[in-house]
Amino acid sequence: MKFWLNKQGEMSLLKRLVLPIVILIIAIVIFVSMIKTKPESRTMTKPQKVWRVNTVSVSPQSYSPQITVYGRVETPFQASLNAALSADVITINAFEGDTVKTGDILIKLDDRDAGLIVTQRQADLDEISAQIQSEIATYNHDKAVLENEKQLLQLSQKAVSRSKKLEQTRLASQSSLEDALAAEQKQIVTLKKLEHDIAQHPSRLAQLQAKQSRAQALLEQAQLDLSRCTITAPFDGRIAKLNVAIGDRVRIGDQLLSTYDLSQLEVRAQIPGRLVDKISRMLSEGQVVTAQASVADQLLQFKLARLSGEVASDSGGIDGLFKLNSDDQSLAIGTFIQLTLTLTQQDNVIAIPYDALYGLDSVYQVKDGFLQTITITRIGEITTDSGEKQLLIASNQLKTGDKIVSTQLPNAITGLKVESLND
Repeated sequence: MKFWLNKQGEMSLLKRLVLPIVILIIAIVIFVSMIKTKPESRTMTKPQKVWRVNTVSVSPQSYSPQITVYGRVETPFQASLNAALSADVITINAFEGDTVKTGDILIKLDDRDAGLIVTQRQADLDEISAQIQSEIATYNHDKAVLENEKQLLQLSQKAVSRSKKLEQTRLASQSSLEDALAAEQKQIVTLKKLEHDIAQHPSRLAQLQAKQSRAQALLEQAQLDLSRCTITAPFDGRIAKLNVAIGDRVRIGDQLLSTYDLSQLEVRAQIPGRLVDKISRMLSEGQVVTAQASVADQLLQFKLARLSGEVASDSGGIDGLFKLNSDDQSLAIGTFIQLTLTLTQQDNVIAIPYDALYGLDSVYQVKDGFLQTITITRIGEITTDSGEKQLLIASNQLKTGDKIVSTQLPNAITGLKVESLND
């Protein structure tokens, strides 16, 4: 009985040890069989994306490049009319924006004070002129009397001689001789004074004439101030600004108004630095550089008159001064104008749409279905018969028949695969 119980215990222990091992083996077998019998996964390869673009064919030709520049209307003939004296404004005949002719009366100032000064200066001049006439008359009188005074002196001298002889013979008293001597000395003094007055006549006359000249100058100055009470237009032009009103009291130097000459209007526009040498050479060779602009639905023609003599430190070129060919008077100072500048004809130039330009100096050529970056030089632009603006470029890497992308791609890069819609 005891042996049987021991045998039962051993068998129970064996079951507890073997059963987990058997279960683990069965699980491993099932897992391995599942691994081997699972369906195989297929690797999907994503095809490379092809970008569809528009292209243009390269066709080098001869063009006259156009450059668009921007400027403002100005003029070197802009006058600021200021007050030359203190006075009240009594009349205004021209206002801002009015067109005036040379000599037109623009403003009148109160001229009563200036008129009184003219009267005073005229009186001073008349007084000095009278003094000169008096001096000349006195001089002529003195010259006429001089001979008589000399004769009186001779008579006095003879009287002295007679008195001396009589005194020696005791026929005349000593007092008679002294009276004769006194009369002689008195006549000598009178004669010398007369001769001195005659000798001083040129200097006295010169002094009076100098005073007369000074008085004449003061009179002319007063007359000039009187004339300046009437402000007139210095040239044919337009009133740019009016600074006074009727009743204002203006002082010397106060600005009354400003005007500019309509026949001397110019447009100052900056020419890009890459074109400065070329345009300077054209001007030095006597070539005419023309430009045109549309202002108020009117096409205006301009000619490059000269280049500025100063280059601003923060600019990328030099200012060109364009003169209006016609006598058009519609432009006003400060008007912003877009000018289209036409240059001389150039060969081997390619016209492309602006959408074909990437950055400042690059385009993309389609070669064997892939993009290739091409560096170009910008020459200018042209306007087609349909009114479309196209960019003119030059590059020694492009030849006739090459395809250039004319679509703006956000991710354009050399090696990108594309397909031309044109093909």
